[in-house]
Amino acid sequence: MEEKQWKGMGLAIMGALFWGLSGTSVQFLENAKHINVEWLLEARLLMAGILTIVLAYIQEGKRIFSIFKEPKDIGNLLIFGILGIAMVQYAYFRAIAISGVGVATVLQYVAPTMIIIYLFLRYFKKPSIPELFCILLAMVGTICIVMQEGLDMSSFNEEALFWGLVSAASICIYTLQPIELLKTYGTTSVVGFAMFICGILSVAMFQQVESEAIWDGMTWLGLFAIIILGTVVSFNAYMEGVKLIGAVQGSILSSLEPISAALFGWALLGNEFTLIGIFGMICIIATVFIIAWDRQRQIKREVLKKLNKEEIV
Repeated sequence: MEEKQWKGMGLAIMGALFWGLSGTSVQFLENAKHINVEWLLEARLLMAGILTIVLAYIQEGKRIFSIFKEPKDIGNLLIFGILGIAMVQYAYFRAIAISGVGVATVLQYVAPTMIIIYLFLRYFKKPSIPELFCILLAMVGTICIVMQEGLDMSSFNEEALFWGLVSAASICIYTLQPIELLKTYGTTSVVGFAMFICGILSVAMFQQVESEAIWDGMTWLGLFAIIILGTVVSFNAYMEGVKLIGAVQGSILSSLEPISAALFGWALLGNEFTLIGIFGMICIIATVFIIAWDRQRQIKREVLKKLNKEEIV
């Protein structure tokens, strides 16, 4: 397989793993340190945005501000930030608050199917059989992981369905919408400005200045995992990976997030595994190898077509 494909898959997987760590850290700060979720969202977007912009400036200098010269690009940046990065976090938090993390996570991973339907309706791009099979495996694996402790459907209602599907739709937006921006201006600057702008908007919306948290070393460590690893590193890594391997494969690989959340929950919070949870992990991990095999098969087919054309000529 091309080095670009391996690099893209590795970056997308890294993003998913750190998102899982971030989710575990949010659970820890909410339950053990009683942190305010709205304040956490504001701090996460603002601080991660500033740090990412500084990193982009170190890498590229004043070129990062060229995105603000074109009104169309500014509009696309706002769409990516508001409907993608900010909305996916807020909608996911709301769904968790209403119906619990299990139902919210299952609803969120409708996203790969949404992306395939959109690409087919918009560009008539048919998914490959392995991609469809990977989506099925990812859905089954996600359901198994969140059901290992029981999936409480008693709290499920229309509002939970709404916010869960909004979260899934937001994943589609931040996976598909900014691809041209990323190619033109680079991943770091686009993600940084989107986070920072949405951080300002979230402060204006929630006006939550008190964290209400118990501050100690573990609180700061949790914030580091959420803001640095779970936001700065994860979003940049995932978006760079999607730029290299495409939206469908990137969204499938993002389903590794519940595995990492389960593993970190087991290692750090004492959560337990069951056989059904382990089966779910195997299903999701299998998608990585299937995607790699499918991409290698496609590359070989393209090479053979090119060689056949040259022979005919």
